[in-house]
Amino acid sequence: MQELTLAHANAFFENELESLLKKLSPTTTPLWGSLTAQHMVEHLAWAIDGAMERWTTPVITPEDKLPAFRRFLTSNVSMRPHFPHPAMPTQGELPALHTANLEASIAEFWERWREFEAYCEANPNMATNHPVFGPLNPTDWRLIHFKHVVHHLSQFGVTTVEEQGLVMPPAK
Repeated sequence: MQELTLAHANAFFENELESLLKKLSPTTTPLWGSLTAQHMVEHLAWAIDGAMERWTTPVITPEDKLPAFRRFLTSNVSMRPHFPHPAMPTQGELPALHTANLEASIAEFWERWREFEAYCEANPNMATNHPVFGPLNPTDWRLIHFKHVVHHLSQFGVTTVEEQGLVMPPAK
């Protein structure tokens, strides 16, 4: 298992993400799940808000299991399709949209990303909770955001986990 590096994640956000988001359209359908492209982009912005503690949720992973879960952050293993986020509505329920259209949701995503970058710069020692991984620092958050964004962009077929240097987890 290879290691995922911060440099790899940062290069993705700086050099690839913008062009991948431009491949989405309001009619792009997911390969799995029920999100629309606009819901997915809004979900990505929502996750960034969690890193900045604009919303909070309890850590659901038992404390003795956190080290193993945290090893996932630096591995090159991707999130599996249909990963159930504990703070999201149940399967089939879609949250209300907050932006006018897909273009506006992408603009909001980039606004949130810039705010996240500024938040991390102003708070280099921050440790905010992720519901699965527990307290994460700025590096950890960038790694999980990378995996999360790649997961959802592969859901919509605009990239694959392999194209982004990740591998699918072994079948259960």
